[in-house]
Parts: sequence; structure tokens; C-alpha cells
Amino acid sequence: MKLIKPKINEVEEIEDFKKEISENIDTYEIKERRLKNLMDDAIQAEKYEFRNCIFESCQYIQSNFENAYFADVIFQNCDFSNSNFSKAGFNRVEFINCKLTGCDFIETDIANMYIRESNLGYVNFSDSHFKDIKIESSNLQNGSISEAKIKDLELSDCNLNRTQWVRTKLKGIDFTTCELSGITVDIADLNGAIVNEFQALELSKLLGLQIK
Repeated sequence: MKLIKPKINEVEEIEDFKKEISENIDTYEIKERRLKNLMDDAIQAEKYEFRNCIFESCQYIQSNFENAYFADVIFQNCDFSNSNFSKAGFNRVEFINCKLTGCDFIETDIANMYIRESNLGYVNFSDSHFKDIKIESSNLQNGSISEAKIKDLELSDCNLNRTQWVRTKLKGIDFTTCELSGITVDIADLNGAIVNEFQALELSKLLGLQIK
């Protein structure tokens, strides 16, 4: 897989995210901005469009980005725990060492996204569309990727224990470097998934098999 990386041009650093949102209420656009070491709870940025932006060492817990759009955006060392990104769009976006615990990504459209060394425990990607996504060295325990449409998802060294993949086709997805115990999945949707022998033994429990 060859991801298209965010295209970041010259950006202007800002000191107040809420002020930036209020000043762009007419256009719902925030472009060419750098946010660094900023902290606020419950940011309200529904329907905003973010382009050519960098979020670095920011904390926006329980914020609302429903129906927002992110293109050419980098998130690094940020905390968005329990925030709402439902029905949002992402293209050429990176999350590096971020905390996305309990975040809601229901019905999102995601393309060219790279996630590394991030915590996505209890994340919800249900009913989403994935295209060209790479996730490395990250925790997705107890997350849901149910009823999702996936085209080119690459997983490496991820914790997928107790994740839910109900009504999600897993053909071609390589799980061999990941932890995969206790997952919920429809047997038919496992067709074509790539697993190692230990994972195959674990998944055999779904068939009610007893292996001696």
C-alpha cells in the first residue's frame, strides 16, 4: 500500500482554538493553522473544514467534530478522548502518538490515513468506509469496526483483543503481527483473512471446535 501523505504548506501558529472557530463561523473553514500546546474541553466544531493544519501536543477531550472534514492534517501527541467525529471525512491525515480512547467515528469516510503508536481503546468505527488505511503499534482493544466497508487496511503490531468486526468483510487483511483474542466476527466474513497458526486456533473457537 502506498499512502498519500498530508501535504502541509506554510502554516500560521494560533494561540486560541475556540477564538479561531468563532472567527470563522461564516465560512466553517480553518486552513493553514498550527495549534501547539493548547488545551480545551468540549470544543464545538461541527461541520468545520480543516485543511493544511497541524495539531501538536493539544488536548481536546469530549469535543464535537461531527460532520467535519479533515484534509492534509497532522495530529501529533494529542488527546481527543471521548470526542465525536461521527459522519466526518478524512483524507491525507496522520495520527501520531495520539489518545483517541472512546472516540466515535461512526459513518466516517476515511482515505489515506496513517495511525501510529496511538491508543484507540473502545473506539467506534462502525458503518464507516476505509480506503488505504495503515495502523501501526496501536491499541484498539474493545473497539468496534462493525458493518464497515474496507478497501486496503494494513495492520501491524496492533492490539485487537475483544474488537468487534460484525458484518465486515476481512478478506485480504493481514492480522499475523497483531493480538486477536476474544474478537466478535461473523464466520463467513473471515473468508480470506490472513492469520497465523495461533490466531487460527483462537478463531476455531468460533466454530465450536475442540482441539486436542
